[in-house]
Amino acid sequence: MSWESGTATSYTDLLDKLNTFLAKGHALPPVYTGTGNGTISGLIGTAASVFETITVTLTGATTFDVTGSVTGSMGSGTVGTPFSHAKVAFTVTAGSTAWQSGDTIAFVMTPPWVAERSVAGAEYIWRAPGNADSDAIFVGASAFSNAGADYYNWRLGGFTGYASGNAFTNQPGGMTGPILPLWNSNIPYWFIADGKRVIVVAKVSTVFESAYMGFIDPYPSPGQWAYPLAVGGMMAFAAEPAATSPNWRWSYAGNEHHAFFKGFPGDAVDAASSLRLRKPDGTWRGFGSSFAASASFPGALWPAAAGMTDLRPNLDGTYPLFPIVATEHDGSTANVFGELAGVMATTGHLNAAENTITVGRETWLVIQNAHRTTKTDYAAVRLT
Repeated sequence: MSWESGTATSYTDLLDKLNTFLAKGHALPPVYTGTGNGTISGLIGTAASVFETITVTLTGATTFDVTGSVTGSMGSGTVGTPFSHAKVAFTVTAGSTAWQSGDTIAFVMTPPWVAERSVAGAEYIWRAPGNADSDAIFVGASAFSNAGADYYNWRLGGFTGYASGNAFTNQPGGMTGPILPLWNSNIPYWFIADGKRVIVVAKVSTVFESAYMGFIDPYPSPGQWAYPLAVGGMMAFAAEPAATSPNWRWSYAGNEHHAFFKGFPGDAVDAASSLRLRKPDGTWRGFGSSFAASASFPGALWPAAAGMTDLRPNLDGTYPLFPIVATEHDGSTANVFGELAGVMATTGHLNAAENTITVGRETWLVIQNAHRTTKTDYAAVRLT
């Protein structure tokens, strides 16, 4: 998949940088065949990227050819040197076992996301193409602030369509509510995207804020559930405070400031959850971190809801990664919807935010739940 990191100068600059990132093609995870155990990194498309499979074929230990299933020949490159084409860029790196002629690295490139609404530094509504270029997935972010209360945030939203004449909070099939608390100063960030979802990680002082916008990996078939849209942020209120309240600020330490990958710490109404999922029936469900099995708040995220207090590193010192599964139980009927894509639960025992976890050729970035550093408040997002 595609990702970038950098530093934005403010919450509005971060929003513009996200739009620039999404306006490029994005890669799905690469598939390796052959003898060499090197890697490919820096996979990113351009504004001209099209939906196609791109194949890197090694012609020796240090050279390769690149071909697109639509574009055709894209040229040749050298291992260890960045490769750049009008539709893709990446770097192939050697491993402990040399590449052999005939080894291949193949990945799907998706087209750029389209900004249906683009108001620089203020508001965007994007249409994602899906990982098979067969979807129209609508999500967005709208900046809001109060200088007197010293907060500078994004409100996140998910929609089933786009109406140019409608306000952000009144888009078709819309849900707006989860907040990404930020500030009006430098913000180190990580963006991770493919064709169906984007993940944002932002560091505000020592607090980690994160967001998820797009499809999950659903368990039901597309025929059963055609639009498995999730929108997750870091703050949500059952009843939103006044515009001048300090509770909107990134430094607020109440339960309402909690990561989408954890769910609300207890039972509450859907609006109090920073993760919302559009169910197969078109309604939006919020999630907590306990199995309440109640009609008032049935949504729960596994494994947070099962308890992670005793989770430790593996016996070999590596860190376990567990899928984050969205479930609900209203006291009589249970549903298991699917998993967040590219986000896993892990333990914070002897761990810390910004560490990386390596699994084979995959790299995962460790993040924490806002200001919290207990061992149950960590997750990892996949970078490569």
